Amino acid sequence: MDRLTASTGERFGYMWADRLTPIVSPVSYHLELMRERLGAPPLRGRVLDAGCGEGIDLGSIALDGSVRAVGLELSAGGVRSSRARAPHAAVIQGDLRFLPLRDAAFDCVYSYGVVHHTTDPAGVVRELTRALKPGGTMLVYLYEDFADRSLVWRSSLEAIRLLRQLTTRLPPKTLMALCRAVGPLIFAACVWPSRHFRWAKQLPYHHCPTAASVAPDLYDRLAAPLEYRYSRESATQLLASAGLTIRAVAQERGWMLWSEKPA
Repeated sequence: MDRLTASTGERFGYMWADRLTPIVSPVSYHLELMRERLGAPPLRGRVLDAGCGEGIDLGSIALDGSVRAVGLELSAGGVRSSRARAPHAAVIQGDLRFLPLRDAAFDCVYSYGVVHHTTDPAGVVRELTRALKPGGTMLVYLYEDFADRSLVWRSSLEAIRLLRQLTTRLPPKTLMALCRAVGPLIFAACVWPSRHFRWAKQLPYHHCPTAASVAPDLYDRLAAPLEYRYSRESATQLLASAGLTIRAVAQERGWMLWSEKPA
């Protein structure tokens, strides 16, 4: 495994390793938000959560008796968490670039916020497409490049890129401590105004429910050694180049894409 991929697994695994509470009832999390925004149908049959992370969506999927859920996760911490949170799902440790899965094994593939952190996003999408049955559904979330946003947003992204040159070098424990210290300030500056003023509805981190919840979200943005960002056009092209047909695209803190593999 190359250095960047190993570091990605280590840094995300640190954040997820102690999240061991089983999912006992469906949780409205990333997957349900994507389905609602895209108008996509419910997942069916055999479902792959590609990069299942801490296992919240996987645990919710696995509670549906009509679904056979499989999670694939790079990090040891994520695998540990996913197995605890999704006891009714199969969890495999592996690299999305080289799926240890047979061709056309899944009716649906879902991947939230993972592809853009790999060293070869196009290769990952090809691998996910290979594992998808003809006629199957794929839901993917990718970071946006802010190309269609205001100068303020684009400048903010550039500032974050500069900050990441430092934060991606910090030990995970140190970075998480910093995120926890800064989290309440971001909550006060962004989340609280977004709940009380119309002009603040699009501020970053407006989706965080509590001050404590800001820290892991902030860590997620600052810890990954590598990230790619996409315009609407390049995001759709990434999936189309793997032979997928795009059904819908939604902008929600990034690009949500619903695609299908031609039958």
